[in-house]
Formats: sequence, structure tokens, C-alpha cells
Amino acid sequence: PPMARSPAPPGPPPPHYRPPGTPPSLGPAPLLGQHASGPASPSDGLGAGAVTAIAIITLLIGVVIGFFAGRAAEDDAGPSAAPPLTSPSTAPTTRPPGDTIPQTTAPDPDAPPSTDLDPTTIGTADDPIPFGQAYVLGLYEIEVLSADRDAEDTLSDFNGSSAAAPDGRQHVLVELAVRFTDSSGVGNPASIPLFLSDGVVQWNDFEATCGAVPNSILTRGLIEQGDEAIGNACFTVPVEVIEDALLGTEGFDGPVYFALP
Repeated sequence: PPMARSPAPPGPPPPHYRPPGTPPSLGPAPLLGQHASGPASPSDGLGAGAVTAIAIITLLIGVVIGFFAGRAAEDDAGPSAAPPLTSPSTAPTTRPPGDTIPQTTAPDPDAPPSTDLDPTTIGTADDPIPFGQAYVLGLYEIEVLSADRDAEDTLSDFNGSSAAAPDGRQHVLVELAVRFTDSSGVGNPASIPLFLSDGVVQWNDFEATCGAVPNSILTRGLIEQGDEAIGNACFTVPVEVIEDALLGTEGFDGPVYFALP
């Protein structure tokens, strides 16, 4: 029988040999931009993503530096470099103050005009504006000129088809002057609310049953500063309040009342 060959003497292990049970070696991790197969060449450089990130960061730094440099230049230029803010005009107007007329010039030009009537109570139901006294109210100066407490004949003469007042009531005609006070624009006397009142109840001109009114204040048209419109307003009111009735209009803080002659 052939003779058994003796084992060869042990030699160095092969290059990739590892003993059984030994985990494989991962080797050193490649550097940034280095291929796993070997060292990076000078032409590889940084990756495309890294280059883009660096470019964006550089751009942002430039913008920030430019912004603060511009702010510093504006601060050096002083307040005149910025356009001035505009504010509403405070130029005085020629509109008379909301007080009674006539007025006298006060010694102090900054003080309101003085008057012979008390502006704190004038115009209330208990202290109406006296007959013949004009009163400035907003854009208008109003003055009562006359009153006809039983105007049925006057209305009938003007228009034969005018209806008589309902039982227990009478038609009242009030003649008044309206002057526009503003230095610009135009006014319309028809826009002024008018009513007769006993201080509690109001009877408005637009609710009256007077029919056609001679020289109605509602038809006087537009007026400018310095213009005066004279006309009649008509009201239908209970007989029992006629003697004490007051002409009224709406003021800034409530009704303003005028005494009738």
C-alpha cells in the first residue's frame, strides 16, 4: 500500500486568511472626498454638496455685512437722509366756532370768542336760543326769523289742494335763515334735520301733512360760504303744545332748541 504523505510544515497564512470565528476587518474609514479604493487625488477636492453649502454661506455673510454697512451709512447721514413723515394739516380755517352770535374778539387771540349768552346752557329746552339770535352749529349758522302758529290759511292760499290739519293739530310755519360757514365745499339746507318740540316729544318736518310749502327751505338748493338761504319749514303738531313749542335741530351732544316769537 502507498505510504501516507507527511503533512507539510506550517507556513505563513495567505493574505486574506482569518481564523474561524474571527469577524471580518472593516479597515480604516475613508477620508472626506476619498474613494474607498485608495487615497484621494488632488483633483477630487470637496464634494459638490459641500461646495454648494460653502457658496451659500459665503453669500449670506456678504448680505449681512452689506446690510449693517448700509445702516451705518444711514446713521452717519443724519435724520435729513430719511424723508420726513407727513401729518394732517393743522392750518386754521375760517369756520366760526360753535358758539352764539354776535361775538366779540377776546383779548387773548388763542381764547374762544366771548358772547353775551352762556354757551354752557344755551340751546337747551330750558334755555333755548332767544328769538333773533343766530347760532353756529357745525357747518351752518341758523336763525329763526318768524313763526306762523296757525298756517292753514297761508298754505291754502299757496295751494288750494292743501289738506287741513287733522283734528287736534295745527300746521305751523317757521321762517328761518341758514348760512353756510365753511371756507370750502357747499352746503344744503335740506340736509339739516328740523322739528318742533315741547322738550320731550319731537314732530319732524318730514312727518308733517302740510302739503306744498311756500318758499320751502328744502328747495333752496346748494349754498357756499357767505351765502344765505331763507325759507319756511312746516310742522303739524298738537294744538296744546303750539304756544310753548320750540324749533329744534340735532347738535353734537343732542338737540339744540330755538325759541319762537
